[in-house]
Amino acid sequence: MKNRKTMLAVLLGSLIAVCEGLKKTLTPPKVALANSLGLFNEHGIESLIVDPASVSLPFANRYLLVCRGASGYQYGDLCVAAATLPLGVTSDSPYAVGDVMNVRRLGARPGIEMGIASGAITIDHLVYSVGNGKIADLTLANNGTYWVVGRAVQTVTANSTTGECGYIPFDPYQVTVSNGGGTYAFAGAGL
Repeated sequence: MKNRKTMLAVLLGSLIAVCEGLKKTLTPPKVALANSLGLFNEHGIESLIVDPASVSLPFANRYLLVCRGASGYQYGDLCVAAATLPLGVTSDSPYAVGDVMNVRRLGARPGIEMGIASGAITIDHLVYSVGNGKIADLTLANNGTYWVVGRAVQTVTANSTTGECGYIPFDPYQVTVSNGGGTYAFAGAGL
């Protein structure tokens, strides 16, 4: 009888050890976070804090283009000017300074992205950052230098109720438009 109890205790101990081992392999490891944000995850999403110097709060919508904030690398702000390099699109609609927003980095993740159109956009046309976090059709651009951020996958009319437009994002690059959209000069590869 004593041998059976000993054998049962050994088997039970072995079973518990196996379960603990499985628990460790099935549970994702804990990650120690740095004392700052602004780090990418494996899906091309960067967490940024809304810049304390932002004058764009609250953000009017989600799907707006975000640039690096003036207060440091861990801060983000709305791409207010067309000449500012856009980092990506926020899936959030931050309300106050210090809010954390997810920025889906351009060119760092596969698939379709959504943007807010500032006017009509035609399917298959290049889209660029027009300012206020919105995108526009490059063929309709005035003379100037712009950051191209993707290619439209749908047509959006100028009086669209939502203004949302799907596009295939890629690494931003600059173009200079002259002759009212008739001539394009590439200012260099994206950063």
